[in-house]
Amino acid sequence: MDNGYIAVLDSGIGGFSCLIEAARLLQGERFLYFGDNKNAPYGNRKKGELYYLARKNLSFILSYNVKAVIIGCNTLSMAVLPLIAPACKVPLFGVYPPMMGKRGKTFLFATPLTCAKIKESEDLRVFPLKNLAADIEKNKYQLKGVDLQSHLTQAEVPTIKADTVILGCTHYFFVKNQFIDHFCPRKVISGEKLTAIKLKNYLRENGLTSKNKEFTVDFIGENSEENFIFYNSVVKNMIFGSEKS
Repeated sequence: MDNGYIAVLDSGIGGFSCLIEAARLLQGERFLYFGDNKNAPYGNRKKGELYYLARKNLSFILSYNVKAVIIGCNTLSMAVLPLIAPACKVPLFGVYPPMMGKRGKTFLFATPLTCAKIKESEDLRVFPLKNLAADIEKNKYQLKGVDLQSHLTQAEVPTIKADTVILGCTHYFFVKNQFIDHFCPRKVISGEKLTAIKLKNYLRENGLTSKNKEFTVDFIGENSEENFIFYNSVVKNMIFGSEKS
């Protein structure tokens, strides 16, 4: 048993979607949340900038008693996780757009950097949404203020129904219902739950599972107070409440 933290790193609130899934599976763990809100969104940054930010932020996170880190950002996971993992003293768990479970016409939405790494096919269309994550950050306390339609129009997304919608940015979790209402898909999938399952299996196989009575979350970094407030006002009820993905 190990009572170290499981850290979650993101550019802002997107990583809370990973925290929600991990907390549901690992109810006796201690979590540490680092949201780099002042540098958000990561999706519009260059790879070199992301590498610098990831190394800097990981160094700070690892000054705490951490046993694993969730890179709760698709862009960071796709772009730089393979570069920073070898030098990290604890395992890193990225979150990726799941390509399994597709059925029929599939639309994948993500940041431009993530989309650039995914190849389209006859059944898979990939659409970069340049500013949606930033819009979600801006309207995080009033998510109805996010106009998904305007972002879809800017990306020239066809106005047709899709069988499967893949959300390739963790921020999009918070406007998932807008994607459902717009495309009427059979299913909407994203990678957070798969990441949580991999983490749970790793902890169990290595004897690192904590057995506290309940999970806890601590917040660190310059934006810790901002993320603490958002967690208590929006996220907390999602973990074991009615809004399960």
